[in-house]
Amino acid sequence: MNAILNSYVEVLSNYNNFNNESINSIEYIPKIEKEKIIKSFNSNEIKYDYNKFYHVEFSKMAKEIPDKCAIVCNDISITYKQLDEMSNSLAHYLRKQNIGKGDIVPIICERSHYFIIAFLAVMKSGAAYSPIDPEFPRERIEYMINQVNAKYILKYITDFKNNEKIKFEHVLEYELEKHNYEKDKFAIDNVNKIDDLCYILYTSGTTGKPKGTMVTHMNLTNFIFYNDIIKGEKDIFNKGINNALAITKFTHDISIGEIHFPLLKGSRIILCNDNEFNDAKLLSLLINKYNVDYIFTVPSRFDNYLSDEEFIKSIENANYIVLGGECIDFKLVEKIQNNSKCEVLSIYGPTETTVYSTIKVFEKIDSSKGNIPLITAGKPCCNCSIFILDKYLKPVPIGVEGEIFIGGFGVSNGYINREELTKEKYLDCPFDVVQKGNGKMYGSGDIGKWTENGEIVCIGRMDFQVKIHGQRIELEEIENTIKMMDNIKNAIVIDGIRDNGDKYLIGYYISSLEINSLDIIEFLKNKLPRYMIPNYFMRIETLPLTINGKLDRKSLPKPNINDLINEEYVEPETEIEKVICGIYANVFNLNENVVGKTSDFFELGGDSLNVIKVTSFIEKELGIKLNIKDILSNSLVYNLSRHIEEILNSNEEIYYHSESIEKHNSNEFPITSQQLGVYIDSIKNPESTTYNIP
Repeated sequence: MNAILNSYVEVLSNYNNFNNESINSIEYIPKIEKEKIIKSFNSNEIKYDYNKFYHVEFSKMAKEIPDKCAIVCNDISITYKQLDEMSNSLAHYLRKQNIGKGDIVPIICERSHYFIIAFLAVMKSGAAYSPIDPEFPRERIEYMINQVNAKYILKYITDFKNNEKIKFEHVLEYELEKHNYEKDKFAIDNVNKIDDLCYILYTSGTTGKPKGTMVTHMNLTNFIFYNDIIKGEKDIFNKGINNALAITKFTHDISIGEIHFPLLKGSRIILCNDNEFNDAKLLSLLINKYNVDYIFTVPSRFDNYLSDEEFIKSIENANYIVLGGECIDFKLVEKIQNNSKCEVLSIYGPTETTVYSTIKVFEKIDSSKGNIPLITAGKPCCNCSIFILDKYLKPVPIGVEGEIFIGGFGVSNGYINREELTKEKYLDCPFDVVQKGNGKMYGSGDIGKWTENGEIVCIGRMDFQVKIHGQRIELEEIENTIKMMDNIKNAIVIDGIRDNGDKYLIGYYISSLEINSLDIIEFLKNKLPRYMIPNYFMRIETLPLTINGKLDRKSLPKPNINDLINEEYVEPETEIEKVICGIYANVFNLNENVVGKTSDFFELGGDSLNVIKVTSFIEKELGIKLNIKDILSNSLVYNLSRHIEEILNSNEEIYYHSESIEKHNSNEFPITSQQLGVYIDSIKNPESTTYNIP
């Protein structure tokens, strides 16, 4: 009430100065409050060192701790010295291929140490890198490669299908595992300036094509060195980060916080492979084996991991668990705090402003005593400025909703080859703040408000961008892609939440025909990443419109998920089929008489996160440990049942039976693809000491 009264008084006091100007020009925030929200809330500047570059600082770190382990992946360990020399070798090779400043090098890589070698090498060469997921459809990969005008691709792909689709006549490809890392290991001169491009990350775009954010060396360096400083003091991560778990896709900027940031703190990166990525039990083994004390991921993924008891036990001694990329439920924070001595942190910030721009350490939550805090995104990080503005770009009072704009040294250079969109989203910063960066502020499209103590509450979106499992998705991109399908006249996509809290996407389409959901999914698989494909589809006659003739998304028919399952119910016959049907009904919150032996995991709403729950329940019910790919490649209930029966009748105990997981301590293991690559390299280069551990 006081805030409203103060604003009213401010308007009246400025009324006499109003001379035929737009009413929007009248100030409605008292000067003291405006000073507070523009300057006091953003008083976190620190003198910026313009002479720092990530790759240069890494080489310095390697000289300080040469024999310390930098990366562990697939039981392959690489020291800081080895990583520095291997990236030097690859950087020299790239320069000999005329790759350097001004070039952009796509890195298409499975989860392995080769990715870290590659991004360091590209930086050292003077070029910028762009990570691309080998699981992306070929059409999407080709678009990204063409947009950055790539001359050279660095890749490490062991999957035959993925390797075959990544062959382009106009671009040279170089296989990272075949490089001779013993050659030209000496240091390489830095040729970059701070405003040169460092990397490009692609996110979903409204036009039906992804957009690439151009992040500079200045942006990255500021994040790496100053993101843990609030109000000019290092009061975040003061316990130290010794062993950091890296579980996020390289195409997501959380991976920068998992890999790049800890590396310059002298930490060891525990890089999980593609099997461990979606397996809570395997991750718990990694956490215990390597004493992981730092985990940075999205809330929904971490919540799924917590469905596994072994994983819960494994985080007991962690120091930090950082959650970001989507909204956080206080119940998740409380559950972590009740099972670990760690500090739980919340972060906020889009890719366009370099990983994150605000941070908060949660105090202890005890909901049994009514201690339910307001979940905020925290305060601005060092050298970042947050402005919450109205539609006329004027600051709103404390507690009033507005669009979140972000300024400072983290603001990137815009979108590659998307000048109009860059002009629309990156505006000249009109406010007098110390940290300037490139002088722009980025309009996030997020709605938020200030609290009295200078923290930011995120409320929602101004547009139709959503977050599913931490992935940023423009619904219009999915809609435009669905419209490309024959017999579909129009399409609308919205997000929803199941009773168990899981998010999902549903696609509405207008067509003269009833189209099988699996046919739409199959079409979209060739054009969109898996996480962007709707879980359900529903045919409608017309689009609901408002009185003004605009699409009324809120009036779309509310789906009954049970009714969207297209298959005719076929009763399960075997005991294993009955168990699987029960698990699917539980995970997808469906009636048991809907899920039968011909039900399909994907049509039921399956995705990369709830598959974690499925494998966990199968282990509990049947005592058998499946890989994620076992579910995805046997998506029909009866196929999965038959697959499990074959395993139970075989002797594959080491790999599958959950009670035999301790057999990983035995003396014999099946060799991994990464280890095979190292073995072949050692035969080709018998004098090499690249993979020797001091």
